[in-house]
Amino acid sequence: MRVSRKNLLAILGLVMVPLILLSAALIIMAKDREGSAVAPCIFLIGLSVVELLVGSLALLRWQRDHLSRPFKQLQQAAGEIRDGNLDHELDEAEEDEFRRLFESFEEMRLRLKNSAEEQLRTEQDGKILLANISHDLKTPITAIKGYVEGLRDGVASTPEKQARYLSTIYSKAEEMEKLVDQLYFYTLVESGRIPYHFIRIPAHAYFSDCRWELKEELDAQDMVTRYENRVPEDVMIAVDPEQLHRVVSNVVSNAVKYRDRSKEKNMIGFRIYMEGKTIVTEIEDNGVGIAPEDLPHVFDRFYRADTARSASTGGNGIGLSIVQKIMEDHGGRAVLTSVKGEGSCMRLELPVYEENDNEPDTDRGRR
Repeated sequence: MRVSRKNLLAILGLVMVPLILLSAALIIMAKDREGSAVAPCIFLIGLSVVELLVGSLALLRWQRDHLSRPFKQLQQAAGEIRDGNLDHELDEAEEDEFRRLFESFEEMRLRLKNSAEEQLRTEQDGKILLANISHDLKTPITAIKGYVEGLRDGVASTPEKQARYLSTIYSKAEEMEKLVDQLYFYTLVESGRIPYHFIRIPAHAYFSDCRWELKEELDAQDMVTRYENRVPEDVMIAVDPEQLHRVVSNVVSNAVKYRDRSKEKNMIGFRIYMEGKTIVTEIEDNGVGIAPEDLPHVFDRFYRADTARSASTGGNGIGLSIVQKIMEDHGGRAVLTSVKGEGSCMRLELPVYEENDNEPDTDRGRR
């Protein structure tokens, strides 16, 4: 146990004074051959013994107080943690030998506090997600029930009307499937078990395929599409095609969802090009845009800009957070710019795969 310099001097004083007195008495007795100094020597020896006893008692009391005070502080702090109060800070130890112990205890308390706060945030996020998904599921379920009742009651009397009803039912069922898929994928994100399967593929061909796969959805919503791909056909990227498609699909779905219906034409543009060793994909629309105060939060989980608008268009607030997560796991990033009333532009950046790069892991999950 390390003792401070001040305490060390006090202890030495308690020990050295009686030893000096005792030594003096012994020296006097050794030189006194006539015995005339016996009485003073006995007095000095007695005084030394008394000094030693008093010093020992004082030292024991000091040691008891010195040790018990920090232990009482630790006991009180441990009791606060036991009772669930993780905000109780342990004061800095006055004694050097306890300072390291107090610091370790404080580190433990802060870790427990951070862990408890993270668990609480996760529970709250889960409740928000379930509430949002439940709310968003009501719309397609209500529509499906209405059209099924129409078919059952004979409202759709012609084959054309029946086909239209069935097409709407199928479309609403797809909406429900997407919502359930998002819920499942969110659980994978939270648990760090996103199933990535990275492969090397040509960037030019991949984004061209994405454009054609999304064309039907865009045409159905009367979205005018512009497409420009200036990436050389031999440039490769190491990606998970399914998860990267999820990124593009989420961005496109947002553009469709928040299109400006007051405009004569709703447009969405795809621009793919290279900046050095980075492939940039820009997806731009002329929708309603995002207010400046909302823009810094668009990648936050469950954040939905303009609550009234979100309630009418649907959306559970996790789409763009998933976009950001997948892009980061691909070694890239997502950046959104927007002007309220004019539209938004999502910029997706991916590193080019080069021959001297390490082989991509074909099967892995990351957080």
